[in-house]
Amino acid sequence: MEEQQINQSSTLDDAYFDRNQAVQALAKLARQRGMKVGLHRDPDAPGWPVLMIDLPTGQVGYHLPEKEVVGEWPEYEKGWDGHSLAEKRERVARFLAGEE
Repeated sequence: MEEQQINQSSTLDDAYFDRNQAVQALAKLARQRGMKVGLHRDPDAPGWPVLMIDLPTGQVGYHLPEKEVVGEWPEYEKGWDGHSLAEKRERVARFLAGEE
């Protein structure tokens, strides 16, 4: 049973690692297309910067553990627009559907 718990934890850690790399790849491509991208550092959440991306459909942000941030990102100077998780998902879905 203990080995199964370790494997499940490892699988979850692997999934989050992959998600964090995918988000950074999206941000890199967005930046190359001229979209505003950067890290926002919340003083209330040290060690968990938020990678912000201004998609044509609206701002989205993803918390990343500091140790998994790859490379250098500019500082995100705009503030968080207050979007909810549901709004973020809707903005990403609209972007994927081709709304720009």
